[in-house]
Amino acid sequence: MNNHPSSLMDTETELASIARMLSHIRDSARALDAQAVEYCVEMALQAVANELRDRSELVIAAAGFDARTHSLQ
Repeated sequence: MNNHPSSLMDTETELASIARMLSHIRDSARALDAQAVEYCVEMALQAVANELRDRSELVIAAAGFDARTHSLQ
């Protein structure tokens, strides 16, 4: 896994784009009263949101670790 900052930002940008696309699909399914499709898309959207949240927590934790490392030097 590449942890380079620009790579992380690219991945987050892609995940955000996927989330927007899933939101549009969910809204379309809702408008068509396609409840099964809406449910499945909602689950996929939740998975993407969880991944984004987990990545944000990882970046925050890494930033805190870097700050502690610099203060020890």
